Amino acid sequence: MKETEKDSSDLSFDQRELLARVDNDRELLHDLLTVFKEEFPRYLQALRVAVDAGDGKLVAVAAHALKGMLLNLAAGQAAAAVGRLEQMGRSGEASGFQGAFAALSRTAAWPWSICARGMDPGLPCWTGRCLR
Repeated sequence: MKETEKDSSDLSFDQRELLARVDNDRELLHDLLTVFKEEFPRYLQALRVAVDAGDGKLVAVAAHALKGMLLNLAAGQAAAAVGRLEQMGRSGEASGFQGAFAALSRTAAWPWSICARGMDPGLPCWTGRCLR
């Protein structure tokens, strides 16, 4: 997909790709996003704890799991930000963990907004645009 085909206001989320991944099955998408809503805080907290502890191995493991979740939801920009933390953890760059986590938190249109914007006929909204 060309960059110009993506919504330029939210490059961290590729709505078309996500819908294609679920074969345009809105019910399946709803189920996936429900799981994401339930699991994401736990994964993010595990990463936060690992970052605060300065434990490279735990940062790499937690970031890898979170990156997979985000990639499954076609949230490439956010996954890339988590991937930077994963690489830092693998290489033992503990001095950069806090800054990288802060940058991750500022990533535009963080994917958890998918769950925080409310629902429209059972379908999640992403930055105010419902998947219809």
